[in-house]
Amino acid sequence: MDFSLTAEQEMLRDSVARFARAECTEELFRRMDEEAYYPHDLYRRMGELGFIGIPLPERYGGAGLGCVESALFQEELSKRLLPLQMSFQVSILAAGVAILDLGSEAQKQEFLPPLARGETRFSIAYTEPEAGSDAASIRTTATRVGDGFRIDGQKIFITGADIADHMLVSTRSNRDVPDREGITAFIVDTKAKGVEVRPIPKLGVKASSYCAVFFDDVRVPMERVVGEVDRGWGVVSHSLELDRIGAAARWVGVGQEALDYGLAYASDRKQFGRSIGRFAEIREIFAQMQTELDAARLLTYRAAQMFDAGKECRKEASMAKLFASELVVRLTRNMMQVLGGYSYAMEYHAQRFLRDCQFATIGAGTSQIQRQIIGKAMGL
Repeated sequence: MDFSLTAEQEMLRDSVARFARAECTEELFRRMDEEAYYPHDLYRRMGELGFIGIPLPERYGGAGLGCVESALFQEELSKRLLPLQMSFQVSILAAGVAILDLGSEAQKQEFLPPLARGETRFSIAYTEPEAGSDAASIRTTATRVGDGFRIDGQKIFITGADIADHMLVSTRSNRDVPDREGITAFIVDTKAKGVEVRPIPKLGVKASSYCAVFFDDVRVPMERVVGEVDRGWGVVSHSLELDRIGAAARWVGVGQEALDYGLAYASDRKQFGRSIGRFAEIREIFAQMQTELDAARLLTYRAAQMFDAGKECRKEASMAKLFASELVVRLTRNMMQVLGGYSYAMEYHAQRFLRDCQFATIGAGTSQIQRQIIGKAMGL
């Protein structure tokens, strides 16, 4: 299998890297963390440059590119603009692709062009207090009212709900059938009457909000159903491979940025008359971490190439996500050791990288879930 990039893919990667470096100044890098500031203008600018619409078809304003290009984009963007990568992942790869593959033509015409332009954003409201890894245990209800539905219930840990224009919401619409049946997915306006969004303070990636969402007698018309009534499990479980490949690319990007940051410090920091990077113990840390990062990157590219080729890649996507997410937690902890006492000071980014990646092994499916998927694919 050839993992070399085409000239066009290299050009995309380099242009995203230049954009992220030029636009995310040191001031913005700190402001996103210290003030939970979300750079809306940069997200819109990425839409104008064609980045946001990478995986969407040209007929809906996208670039019509594949999963490999999406992974390259996300890896480079995550190094400096992680909150924007997370917006892209939920808004485009989760909501946008679900509407593209399962929505009506009217829904595609209405939502995909502004999504591709970065003018509108979606959030994915699937997780509930009693429905996390067990995504089918939905308690939020959708009740028929006239020619539409009434939604009541609660969602939790919803990324970017406070800055989204719409949400893709999973509901229980029929209780007289098995869990994975009787589910209906809706497009819900975040400003609709009866919708309340409450951001939840969290440990890291503070510019990307984490919200509780409450639905109290929220009225939704029939034309906002994505797919079929009572058959929305396909929407909830759609594009999980894309989600996990995107998460793997994210953590490869964050890991490389953290490693490069530690490497610059180790090259400059002097002890006993020489840079600390010259000491065998420190050198071994960097050699091991870079080797594992390259392995995570190749796992990610392999899964992305398989997806683009139309091959079954559930196991490979889970392997990439599992390996990259667990690696980035170890790597950022090692960079704390390299920086020593400085790593604990808020002035240095080592502590930020550590905080930002602590949910890596939880989001997009926990490590335990990924191992179950991989094991089952192995016939166990």
